[in-house]
Amino acid sequence: MKATGSFSDLDLGVYRSLIPPPGMPVEALARLLGKTHAEVMASLNRLIDAHLVRRDDQLYQSLSPALAEAQALGSEELELSSRRVALEDRRNIIRQLGPEWTAAVRDNPPSAAVDVVYDSEAIANVLMHYAASCTRELLSVAPGSGPGRIDPRTRMANMFSLDRGVRTLALYQHIALRERSTRAYLRELVDHGAHVRIASSLPGRSLVIDREVALLPIPHVDLPSGGLAIVREPNVVAWVVATFEQLWSEASTLDELLGAPQGGPELDQTRAAILRLMGEGEKDEAISRRLSISVRTCRRHIADYMAQVGATSRFQAGVIASRDGHLDAAAPN
Repeated sequence: MKATGSFSDLDLGVYRSLIPPPGMPVEALARLLGKTHAEVMASLNRLIDAHLVRRDDQLYQSLSPALAEAQALGSEELELSSRRVALEDRRNIIRQLGPEWTAAVRDNPPSAAVDVVYDSEAIANVLMHYAASCTRELLSVAPGSGPGRIDPRTRMANMFSLDRGVRTLALYQHIALRERSTRAYLRELVDHGAHVRIASSLPGRSLVIDREVALLPIPHVDLPSGGLAIVREPNVVAWVVATFEQLWSEASTLDELLGAPQGGPELDQTRAAILRLMGEGEKDEAISRRLSISVRTCRRHIADYMAQVGATSRFQAGVIASRDGHLDAAAPN
C-alpha cells in the first residue's frame, strides 16, 4: 500500500470514516472499506497508538489531531521543558567558575617550555583553555582527506575563537575538498570570519595561539589518538609560525577554489573513477591496476581532463574536479 508519511492509505481511509460521530464497529468499517477484519484492526491499532482513534465500548471514533498531539506529546514536551530549565541551571552554575579559571591561569603561568598531555579529556581541556585565552590570532593547520580527519576538538577551538572575534587563519589540504560536509564546514568557518586557504600538501596538524604557544599533536606507541605537546619555547614557536606563513603564502584561497561551477565537462565512468582515485592520492600505477586499464590510458584520461577544464597542473585539476562535483559523482554507491 502507498503510504503518506507514517500512515498508509488504509489508515487514512479508516481515520476519515470514523470522523462523524458516534463512530462504528470494526465489522461495519471493514464492509465500508472493502477490507478484512484483520486489516482494519491493524490500521485501528496504529491509529490508537498515535492517539488519533479511541474505542468506546464496541465503537471506534476518530479524535482531532490537535487533541491527539496534546495527549501524545504533552507530557513529553513538559518533561523536555523541565530538562531545558535544569540544563540552563547547570550551565549557569558551571559558568560561575569561569572567572576563577581565567584568573588562576593568569596568575599562575606555566614555567615549563614544553608540556605533554595524553588523556583525551585533558587534550580537549587544553584546546578550550587556549581557545578561550587567545586574544589576537589563531593559526591552524589541519591536514587530512575528509571530515573524519578534521579533529572535532580543533573545530571546537576554531569556532570558539571566532565567536570571540579572534583573527583566525586556517590551512586545509585540497584533498579534503572532495567531501561535501568538509566544504560546508569550511564555508561555515569563512561565514564566521575565518580566513581559509587550501594547500596541495601540509605537514602535521598544529595550532598557534597569539604567536606565543604552539599546540602540536604527537604520536604515542600505546595510544592511537596520541598526545598533545604544549610548546612555549619562543624559538620553536617562531619556527612553527614561519612554516605556517610560508605555507600560507603558497596556498590558494577558498573562494578561488570553490567559486561557482563553470559547467565542466561530462565525464564517463572510467574518467570519473580515475579522478576520484587521483583525489584520494593514488598513483597512476595503482589507479591502472584498480581499474584494469593501462598506465598510458590512465594518463591520457588525466591529460584530456586537464585540457578540458584548463588546468595547468594535476593539483589544479583535482581542485576543479572537487569544486564542480566530479569527485562526488564518481564516488561509489
